[in-house]
Amino acid sequence: MSRVRVRGWWAVPALVLVIMAIPWPGWLVEAVYSRGIYPRLQWALTSISNTVGWAVMDVLLAAAALYVLWRLGQAISTGRRRGVLSALWELTRRLVRTTAMIALVFLGTWGLNYRRVSLEETLRGEAGGTVSAEDIKALADQASAGSGSTRPPDDGGGDRSFASVADRLAVPFEQALRQLGMPAHIRPGRPKVSVVLTPFFTAAGVTGMVNPLVLESIVYPELLPFERPMVLAHEWAHLAGFADEADASAVAWLACTLGGGDLAYSAHVFVVIETSGAMPRSVWQGVRAGLHPGVVRDLEALTARLALQKPAVRERAFAVYDGYLRSNRVADGVRSYSRVLRVLTAMRDRHLRP
Repeated sequence: MSRVRVRGWWAVPALVLVIMAIPWPGWLVEAVYSRGIYPRLQWALTSISNTVGWAVMDVLLAAAALYVLWRLGQAISTGRRRGVLSALWELTRRLVRTTAMIALVFLGTWGLNYRRVSLEETLRGEAGGTVSAEDIKALADQASAGSGSTRPPDDGGGDRSFASVADRLAVPFEQALRQLGMPAHIRPGRPKVSVVLTPFFTAAGVTGMVNPLVLESIVYPELLPFERPMVLAHEWAHLAGFADEADASAVAWLACTLGGGDLAYSAHVFVVIETSGAMPRSVWQGVRAGLHPGVVRDLEALTARLALQKPAVRERAFAVYDGYLRSNRVADGVRSYSRVLRVLTAMRDRHLRP
């Protein structure tokens, strides 16, 4: 088998593995990267990606597909000249090198935020705390009362498009970061729709994501009006450097409640949903009986929207995402979403509320 030199094909992957394997102290990542380097980088990259209304992710995905096809074509040509094994070995080395280079960019532009100090630890200290059944019930009761008082009228209550939500969310989002003692000058992401990913979002039940390479916020266009503020605020929290899903949801909740009106309604309904799965069914039934009839109708509309999911796609997507999170030191993987109730309780104990 003839040899073809592929420069650095092992060096870049080795560097990525070393960076991923080193147990970076959370306080160091927090001080140097998450609060120092990253906010400046985020402002620059999101400012650039905001200049276009289409999702840069679509272009990157198309470019990646074309690159793989081009490399496959090169491998076929090489196989005819030098043999199949030589071609496969060269293809493997080139793809490994390219993947590692993307991973290195990912770590530099956003991924290191997974190593920062968690929001719960920031609020409670290293000792942490526990969340009791009474805590969850208190959150549910507060959310039930809040959803009833902030629900927009059935005629819509004005413009609740993503563009309107983004305009009205910017100030309370900055206020939320200030309450948490975080750098408040982040660049909010223009809510974008991905042509390529939207069908997948529908089948998998994904509501949004951040493109970590150019720091843009992508949302699922078919979200119901009451879902939009929390989803967009969640993605903005990721842009602010809160990589952990529970932390991002907690920051989003605080920002939306500070915004009032339909923004707060979105946050209250989110907590109603989260607590419903964390308490005994008999207790949840009691909470549900006390919900405003309009809130119940909204929950039923959400159930109908989620019926469009494809269980097989959703399970596979979440399995892949679980592996991704665990590889980034999120020990509980996708279950980290449910940890938001712990962070919300810590916020309550620190009197962080509207």
